[in-house]
Amino acid sequence: MMIGYARVSTSDQNNQRQIDELVKYGVAPEDIFEDKQSGKTLDRLAWKACFRDLQRGDLLVIYSLDRLGLNLGDLIEVEKQLYEKGVRLKVIAQDIDTTNASGRMIFHILGALAQWEREWNWERTRHGLASARERGRIGGQASDYTDEEIKAALKKAGTDKGAARIVGCKPITIKRRRLMWEQGKKLQLPVRGKNE
Repeated sequence: MMIGYARVSTSDQNNQRQIDELVKYGVAPEDIFEDKQSGKTLDRLAWKACFRDLQRGDLLVIYSLDRLGLNLGDLIEVEKQLYEKGVRLKVIAQDIDTTNASGRMIFHILGALAQWEREWNWERTRHGLASARERGRIGGQASDYTDEEIKAALKKAGTDKGAARIVGCKPITIKRRRLMWEQGKKLQLPVRGKNE
């Protein structure tokens, strides 16, 4: 029997493209398990139900390797558990079939490459942000309030909570800005609608 599994990371994303590919491959729509949850963990409701339902001789079909999991350790563990359970794995996008030793080897190689790519991208992002900070550029979301607006609200209200009510933000916003000033820093981000 063919069982399908589709996953997207957030509830506002859509599994439909993956489901279409699984159906095109031959998986019956009622045999497709869907998760809308991060792939950083295997603790996903539909994945647990899918794994529980898989029987010896079944074929688990997924669209892409990263739909199964995002870290190499989890991918290797899943492949091992499927193998021990007598379940084959077909990954459509990477054309992986773990029916034989070559397919299992390719699975491990591509899983390792995917893990390396994620870590490499994260490392490049960290270096880029550090380099920007050294040049005095700070990334982040634009602020809704200038330092002057917050200082005026603090002067009028006398407390973070009162200033937050005046400005229309959360008290933590006022507290963070106040702590920033105490450290001798000033707002370096653009202010939405004012510096854009």
